[in-house]
Amino acid sequence: MTQMKSLGIRYRRMCGARLRQDLSGESGQSTPLIIGLLAIALLVVTVMLAATQVNGQARRLLGVADGASTAAADDYLVDLQGGDLSVKLTNATVQESVASYLSETNASNKFTELRILEATASPDGRTAHVRLGASVHPPLVNWIVPDGVTISVESDARVHLEQ
Repeated sequence: MTQMKSLGIRYRRMCGARLRQDLSGESGQSTPLIIGLLAIALLVVTVMLAATQVNGQARRLLGVADGASTAAADDYLVDLQGGDLSVKLTNATVQESVASYLSETNASNKFTELRILEATASPDGRTAHVRLGASVHPPLVNWIVPDGVTISVESDARVHLEQ
């Protein structure tokens, strides 16, 4: 029995030595894997942060475009022809109203390269159509996209009067 015990102890020692020897050749192999996974995780976080910033700025710009189109629709001209009341928007009044709204709200200070891409009235003269554009410079990726990401939004507002 003692002989079996000593064989068991020797066997375990041999196995332990063999295992240590096998593992000694593996030292440092997990470090590149960990570094690679951390780099991928940081890249994913950076991309998600940039996408969130672009989406947030687009939503804010859409709010400004909604306000500008509503302001343009409020600047309608009233026409009384033959006793009928009609309202009319023109391209000139829509463009003037949008430019005025943007300057009154200091929207150009809130957005980089804010521009009016389109400010028109519909052919029937009852809808103001506004399209604005701007650039967004997401954090941490300015070296990839130094000119920023261009965003544009559209908004329509319709004049509706009841007698």
